[in-house]
Amino acid sequence: MTSDEVQAVDLRQSVITAASCWLAAMLVFFLHCDNPWWAVISAWVISSSDFHETSLKAMMRVGGTLAGYFVGLTCSSLTEGNPVGQAMALFLIGATGMSMRYRSKFSYAWIIGSVTALLLVVLNLTDPGSIYATARYRLYEIISGVVAAWVCGRLLRPVLGLPSASGGAKSASPVSLSLTPVELKMLVMVGGLVPVITTALWSWLSLPSLVQAIVTAFVTLDRNVATAQIRVTQRILGCLLGGCIGLVAAEFATSSLLAWSVILFGGIFLFSRLHLSKGPLSYVGTQGGVAFILAVVTGNNPPDTIGPVVGRIAGMTGGVLVVAGVCFVLKGWLETSRAKAG
Repeated sequence: MTSDEVQAVDLRQSVITAASCWLAAMLVFFLHCDNPWWAVISAWVISSSDFHETSLKAMMRVGGTLAGYFVGLTCSSLTEGNPVGQAMALFLIGATGMSMRYRSKFSYAWIIGSVTALLLVVLNLTDPGSIYATARYRLYEIISGVVAAWVCGRLLRPVLGLPSASGGAKSASPVSLSLTPVELKMLVMVGGLVPVITTALWSWLSLPSLVQAIVTAFVTLDRNVATAQIRVTQRILGCLLGGCIGLVAAEFATSSLLAWSVILFGGIFLFSRLHLSKGPLSYVGTQGGVAFILAVVTGNNPPDTIGPVVGRIAGMTGGVLVVAGVCFVLKGWLETSRAKAG
Protein backbone atom coordinates (compact mmCIF):
# COMPACT_ATOMS: atom_id res chain seq x y z
CA MET A 1 0.00 0.00 0.00
CA THR A 2 1.42 3.37 -1.01
CA SER A 3 1.57 6.43 1.20
CA ASP A 4 -1.23 8.03 -0.85
CA GLU A 5 -3.45 5.03 -0.23
CA VAL A 6 -2.71 5.16 3.48
CA GLN A 7 -3.65 8.84 3.48
CA ALA A 8 -6.95 7.99 1.70
CA VAL A 9 -7.77 5.32 4.26
CA ASP A 10 -7.09 7.75 7.09
CA LEU A 11 -9.34 10.37 5.55
CA ARG A 12 -12.17 7.90 5.06
CA GLN A 13 -11.87 6.63 8.60
CA SER A 14 -11.97 10.21 9.85
CA VAL A 15 -15.24 10.68 7.97
CA ILE A 16 -16.65 7.54 9.64
CA THR A 17 -15.51 8.72 13.08
CA ALA A 18 -17.06 12.16 12.61
CA ALA A 19 -20.29 10.62 11.32
CA SER A 20 -20.38 8.26 14.33
CA CYS A 21 -20.07 11.15 16.78
CA TRP A 22 -22.73 13.18 14.98
CA LEU A 23 -25.17 10.24 14.92
CA ALA A 24 -24.52 9.58 18.64
CA ALA A 25 -25.40 13.21 19.38
CA MET A 26 -28.63 12.96 17.37
CA LEU A 27 -29.66 9.80 19.22
CA VAL A 28 -29.17 11.27 22.70
CA PHE A 29 -30.82 14.53 21.67
CA PHE A 30 -33.85 12.46 20.69
CA LEU A 31 -33.76 10.57 24.00
CA HIS A 32 -33.31 13.84 26.00
CA CYS A 33 -30.44 12.42 28.06
CA ASP A 34 -28.89 14.48 30.85
CA ASN A 35 -25.25 14.25 29.71
CA PRO A 36 -25.23 13.73 25.93
CA TRP A 37 -21.49 14.24 25.68
CA TRP A 38 -20.97 10.75 27.16
CA ALA A 39 -22.63 9.25 24.08
CA VAL A 40 -20.45 11.26 21.71
CA ILE A 41 -17.31 10.41 23.70
CA SER A 42 -18.27 6.73 23.55
CA ALA A 43 -18.54 6.87 19.77
CA TRP A 44 -15.23 8.77 19.64
CA VAL A 45 -13.16 6.35 21.72
CA ILE A 46 -14.40 3.08 20.22
CA SER A 47 -14.17 4.16 16.57
CA SER A 48 -11.23 2.38 15.03
CA SER A 49 -9.65 1.75 11.64
CA ASP A 50 -10.38 -1.93 12.33
CA PHE A 51 -14.11 -2.70 12.42
CA HIS A 52 -13.55 -5.92 14.41
CA GLU A 53 -11.72 -3.92 17.07
CA THR A 54 -14.58 -1.42 17.13
CA SER A 55 -17.08 -4.25 17.62
CA LEU A 56 -15.02 -5.78 20.45
CA LYS A 57 -14.66 -2.45 22.25
CA ALA A 58 -18.37 -1.78 21.76
CA MET A 59 -19.30 -5.05 23.48
CA MET A 60 -16.85 -4.46 26.31
CA ARG A 61 -18.05 -0.88 26.81
CA VAL A 62 -21.68 -1.97 27.10
CA GLY A 63 -20.79 -4.97 29.31
CA GLY A 64 -18.53 -2.87 31.53
CA THR A 65 -21.19 -0.16 31.85
CA LEU A 66 -23.85 -2.68 32.89
CA ALA A 67 -21.55 -4.27 35.47
CA GLY A 68 -20.48 -0.87 36.81
CA TYR A 69 -24.13 0.19 36.92
CA PHE A 70 -25.06 -2.61 39.32
CA VAL A 71 -21.89 -2.33 41.42
CA GLY A 72 -22.25 1.45 41.69
CA LEU A 73 -25.92 1.34 42.65
CA THR A 74 -25.28 -1.42 45.19
CA CYS A 75 -22.39 0.46 46.80
CA SER A 76 -24.39 3.70 46.81
CA SER A 77 -27.34 2.02 48.48
CA LEU A 78 -25.18 0.39 51.16
CA THR A 79 -23.15 3.52 51.97
CA GLU A 80 -25.74 6.30 51.61
CA GLY A 81 -25.26 8.90 54.34
CA ASN A 82 -22.02 7.26 55.50
CA PRO A 83 -18.94 9.26 54.34
CA VAL A 84 -16.50 6.65 55.65
CA GLY A 85 -18.36 3.88 53.85
CA GLN A 86 -18.46 5.95 50.66
CA ALA A 87 -14.71 6.55 50.85
CA MET A 88 -14.14 2.82 51.35
CA ALA A 89 -16.36 2.06 48.34
CA LEU A 90 -14.38 4.50 46.18
CA PHE A 91 -11.14 2.93 47.34
CA LEU A 92 -12.25 -0.68 46.73
CA ILE A 93 -13.69 0.08 43.28
CA GLY A 94 -10.56 1.98 42.23
CA ALA A 95 -8.15 -0.64 43.60
CA THR A 96 -10.03 -3.57 42.05
CA GLY A 97 -10.35 -1.82 38.72
CA MET A 98 -6.65 -0.89 38.71
CA SER A 99 -5.68 -4.48 39.44
CA MET A 100 -7.97 -6.19 36.92
CA ARG A 101 -7.32 -3.80 34.06
CA TYR A 102 -3.81 -5.30 33.91
CA ARG A 103 -4.69 -8.89 34.70
CA SER A 104 -7.70 -9.55 32.50
CA LYS A 105 -7.89 -9.80 28.72
CA PHE A 106 -11.08 -7.74 29.07
CA SER A 107 -9.17 -4.83 30.56
CA TYR A 108 -11.20 -2.24 28.64
CA ALA A 109 -14.43 -3.57 30.18
CA TRP A 110 -12.86 -3.32 33.65
CA ILE A 111 -11.87 0.30 33.02
CA ILE A 112 -15.37 1.24 31.87
CA GLY A 113 -17.02 -0.72 34.70
CA SER A 114 -14.80 0.91 37.32
CA VAL A 115 -15.42 4.39 35.94
CA THR A 116 -19.20 3.83 35.88
CA ALA A 117 -19.24 2.54 39.45
CA LEU A 118 -17.05 5.42 40.65
CA LEU A 119 -19.29 7.91 38.90
CA LEU A 120 -22.41 6.62 40.67
CA VAL A 121 -20.78 6.57 44.11
CA VAL A 122 -19.55 10.14 43.59
CA LEU A 123 -23.04 11.21 42.52
CA ASN A 124 -24.40 9.67 45.69
CA LEU A 125 -22.05 12.01 47.58
CA THR A 126 -22.79 15.18 45.64
CA ASP A 127 -26.39 14.78 44.43
CA PRO A 128 -27.99 11.63 45.86
CA GLY A 129 -31.43 12.46 44.52
CA SER A 130 -30.25 12.17 40.91
CA ILE A 131 -28.36 8.89 41.08
CA TYR A 132 -31.02 6.57 39.67
CA ALA A 133 -32.01 8.89 36.83
CA THR A 134 -28.35 9.52 36.00
CA ALA A 135 -27.57 5.80 36.05
CA ARG A 136 -30.44 5.08 33.69
CA TYR A 137 -29.51 7.88 31.32
CA ARG A 138 -25.86 6.84 31.35
CA LEU A 139 -26.92 3.46 30.00
CA TYR A 140 -28.84 5.21 27.23
CA GLU A 141 -25.89 7.47 26.50
CA ILE A 142 -23.30 4.70 26.34
CA ILE A 143 -25.53 2.43 24.23
CA SER A 144 -26.35 5.33 21.88
CA GLY A 145 -22.65 6.03 21.32
CA VAL A 146 -21.86 2.36 20.81
CA VAL A 147 -24.74 1.85 18.38
CA ALA A 148 -23.79 4.97 16.42
CA ALA A 149 -20.14 3.89 16.07
CA TRP A 150 -21.08 0.33 15.10
CA VAL A 151 -23.76 1.34 12.58
CA CYS A 152 -21.57 3.96 10.89
CA GLY A 153 -18.62 1.58 10.79
CA ARG A 154 -20.78 -1.19 9.40
CA LEU A 155 -22.60 0.86 6.76
CA LEU A 156 -20.01 3.42 5.69
CA ARG A 157 -16.93 1.21 5.41
CA PRO A 158 -18.19 -0.65 2.30
CA VAL A 159 -19.53 2.59 0.82
CA LEU A 160 -16.15 4.29 1.22
CA GLY A 161 -14.22 1.21 0.07
CA LEU A 162 -12.59 0.37 3.39
CA PRO A 163 -11.86 -3.25 4.41
CA SER A 164 -13.45 -4.64 7.57
CA ALA A 165 -10.06 -5.07 9.26
CA SER A 166 -6.74 -3.32 8.92
CA GLY A 167 -4.79 -6.28 10.18
CA GLY A 168 -3.28 -4.17 12.93
CA ALA A 169 -5.74 -4.61 15.77
CA LYS A 170 -4.17 -4.29 19.17
CA SER A 171 -4.16 -7.20 21.53
CA ALA A 172 -6.59 -7.02 24.43
CA SER A 173 -4.18 -8.87 26.69
CA PRO A 174 -2.40 -6.92 29.42
CA VAL A 175 1.18 -5.89 28.77
CA SER A 176 3.76 -7.59 30.95
CA LEU A 177 6.01 -5.20 32.84
CA SER A 178 9.02 -5.96 35.01
CA LEU A 179 7.51 -4.80 38.30
CA THR A 180 7.95 -6.51 41.64
CA PRO A 181 4.91 -7.70 43.66
CA VAL A 182 5.52 -4.82 46.07
CA GLU A 183 5.44 -2.30 43.22
CA LEU A 184 2.24 -3.80 41.83
CA LYS A 185 0.61 -3.65 45.25
CA MET A 186 1.61 -0.02 45.51
CA LEU A 187 0.03 0.77 42.15
CA VAL A 188 -3.18 -0.98 43.15
CA MET A 189 -3.13 1.13 46.30
CA VAL A 190 -2.74 4.24 44.13
CA GLY A 191 -5.71 3.13 42.02
CA GLY A 192 -7.81 3.10 45.17
CA LEU A 193 -6.44 6.31 46.66
CA VAL A 194 -6.75 8.55 43.58
CA PRO A 195 -10.60 8.59 43.58
CA VAL A 196 -10.61 9.22 47.34
CA ILE A 197 -8.00 11.99 47.15
CA THR A 198 -9.72 13.64 44.18
CA THR A 199 -13.11 13.58 45.91
CA ALA A 200 -11.64 15.00 49.12
CA LEU A 201 -9.83 17.82 47.31
CA TRP A 202 -12.83 18.78 45.18
CA SER A 203 -15.13 18.79 48.22
CA TRP A 204 -12.69 20.76 50.34
CA LEU A 205 -11.97 23.39 47.67
CA SER A 206 -15.50 23.40 46.18
CA LEU A 207 -14.12 22.82 42.69
CA PRO A 208 -16.39 22.17 39.68
CA SER A 209 -17.08 18.93 37.79
CA LEU A 210 -15.99 16.32 40.33
CA VAL A 211 -17.36 13.51 38.16
CA GLN A 212 -15.25 14.61 35.18
CA ALA A 213 -12.17 14.91 37.40
CA ILE A 214 -12.65 11.38 38.83
CA VAL A 215 -13.14 9.81 35.39
CA THR A 216 -10.14 11.62 33.91
CA ALA A 217 -7.86 10.81 36.84
CA PHE A 218 -8.70 7.11 36.83
CA VAL A 219 -8.34 6.47 33.11
CA THR A 220 -5.03 8.36 33.02
CA LEU A 221 -3.44 6.08 35.62
CA ASP A 222 -0.93 3.57 34.31
CA ARG A 223 1.05 0.95 36.20
CA ASN A 224 4.13 1.96 34.24
CA VAL A 225 5.02 5.26 35.91
CA ALA A 226 7.04 6.46 32.92
CA THR A 227 4.09 5.76 30.63
CA ALA A 228 1.70 7.47 33.04
CA GLN A 229 3.87 10.60 33.09
CA ILE A 230 3.86 10.71 29.29
CA ARG A 231 0.09 10.21 29.25
CA VAL A 232 -0.36 13.00 31.79
CA THR A 233 1.68 15.41 29.66
CA GLN A 234 -0.15 14.46 26.48
CA ARG A 235 -3.50 14.62 28.24
CA ILE A 236 -2.81 18.14 29.49
CA LEU A 237 -1.78 19.20 25.98
CA GLY A 238 -4.91 17.60 24.59
CA CYS A 239 -7.10 19.33 27.20
CA LEU A 240 -5.62 22.71 26.32
CA LEU A 241 -5.78 22.19 22.57
CA GLY A 242 -9.25 20.66 22.42
CA GLY A 243 -10.63 22.95 25.12
CA CYS A 244 -9.44 26.15 23.44
CA ILE A 245 -10.67 25.13 20.00
CA GLY A 246 -13.91 23.85 21.49
CA LEU A 247 -14.58 27.07 23.39
CA VAL A 248 -14.02 29.11 20.24
CA ALA A 249 -16.29 26.74 18.32
CA ALA A 250 -18.95 26.98 21.05
CA GLU A 251 -18.91 30.77 20.72
CA PHE A 252 -19.68 30.47 17.00
CA ALA A 253 -22.23 27.68 17.42
CA THR A 254 -25.73 29.03 16.99
CA SER A 255 -29.20 27.66 17.60
CA SER A 256 -29.05 26.33 14.04
CA LEU A 257 -28.71 22.55 14.16
CA LEU A 258 -27.12 22.55 10.73
CA ALA A 259 -24.40 25.04 11.70
CA TRP A 260 -23.72 23.18 14.94
CA SER A 261 -23.54 19.85 13.07
CA VAL A 262 -20.97 21.25 10.67
CA ILE A 263 -18.85 22.50 13.58
CA LEU A 264 -19.06 19.16 15.42
CA PHE A 265 -18.35 17.10 12.29
CA GLY A 266 -15.45 19.31 11.23
CA GLY A 267 -13.82 19.37 14.67
CA ILE A 268 -14.08 15.60 15.11
CA PHE A 269 -12.73 15.06 11.62
CA LEU A 270 -9.66 17.21 12.34
CA PHE A 271 -8.88 15.72 15.76
CA SER A 272 -9.36 12.18 14.43
CA ARG A 273 -6.46 12.73 12.04
CA LEU A 274 -4.16 12.69 15.08
CA HIS A 275 -6.30 10.39 17.25
CA LEU A 276 -6.28 7.57 14.67
CA SER A 277 -2.62 7.92 13.79
CA LYS A 278 0.03 5.54 15.06
CA GLY A 279 2.40 8.36 15.97
CA PRO A 280 3.75 9.19 19.43
CA LEU A 281 1.32 12.11 19.82
CA SER A 282 -1.85 10.20 18.97
CA TYR A 283 -3.00 10.41 22.60
CA VAL A 284 -2.93 14.22 22.34
CA GLY A 285 -5.48 13.88 19.55
CA THR A 286 -7.54 11.45 21.61
CA GLN A 287 -7.75 13.79 24.59
CA GLY A 288 -8.12 16.84 22.38
CA GLY A 289 -11.17 15.24 20.79
CA VAL A 290 -12.68 14.53 24.22
CA ALA A 291 -12.15 18.14 25.33
CA PHE A 292 -13.62 19.42 22.06
CA ILE A 293 -16.71 17.22 22.54
CA LEU A 294 -17.17 18.47 26.11
CA ALA A 295 -17.09 22.03 24.81
CA VAL A 296 -19.44 21.63 21.85
CA VAL A 297 -21.91 19.01 23.11
CA THR A 298 -23.41 20.69 26.16
CA GLY A 299 -27.06 19.64 26.27
CA ASN A 300 -29.96 18.41 24.21
CA ASN A 301 -29.43 21.14 21.63
CA PRO A 302 -26.65 23.44 20.38
CA PRO A 303 -24.95 25.36 23.25
CA ASP A 304 -26.19 28.78 24.33
CA THR A 305 -23.60 29.40 27.07
CA ILE A 306 -20.02 28.34 27.73
CA GLY A 307 -20.20 28.49 31.54
CA PRO A 308 -20.74 24.73 32.11
CA VAL A 309 -18.19 23.99 29.40
CA VAL A 310 -15.43 25.82 31.28
CA GLY A 311 -16.33 23.89 34.44
CA ARG A 312 -16.14 20.47 32.76
CA ILE A 313 -12.83 21.22 31.05
CA ALA A 314 -11.44 22.59 34.33
CA GLY A 315 -12.54 19.42 36.11
CA MET A 316 -10.93 17.25 33.46
CA THR A 317 -7.67 19.20 33.65
CA GLY A 318 -7.73 19.07 37.45
CA GLY A 319 -8.07 15.28 37.36
CA VAL A 320 -4.98 15.07 35.19
CA LEU A 321 -3.05 17.25 37.64
CA VAL A 322 -3.99 14.93 40.51
CA VAL A 323 -2.52 12.00 38.58
CA ALA A 324 0.58 14.08 37.80
CA GLY A 325 1.12 14.63 41.53
CA VAL A 326 0.56 10.96 42.33
CA CYS A 327 2.99 9.90 39.59
CA PHE A 328 5.63 12.29 40.93
CA VAL A 329 5.37 10.81 44.43
CA LEU A 330 5.20 7.25 43.12
CA LYS A 331 8.21 7.70 40.88
CA GLY A 332 10.28 8.90 43.83
CA TRP A 333 9.12 5.93 45.92
CA LEU A 334 9.93 3.43 43.17
CA GLU A 335 13.39 4.90 42.62
CA THR A 336 14.09 4.77 46.36
CA SER A 337 12.79 1.21 46.58
CA ARG A 338 14.92 0.02 43.67
CA ALA A 339 18.00 1.79 45.04
CA LYS A 340 17.58 0.02 48.38
CA ALA A 341 17.02 -3.32 46.64
CA GLY A 342 20.11 -2.82 44.48
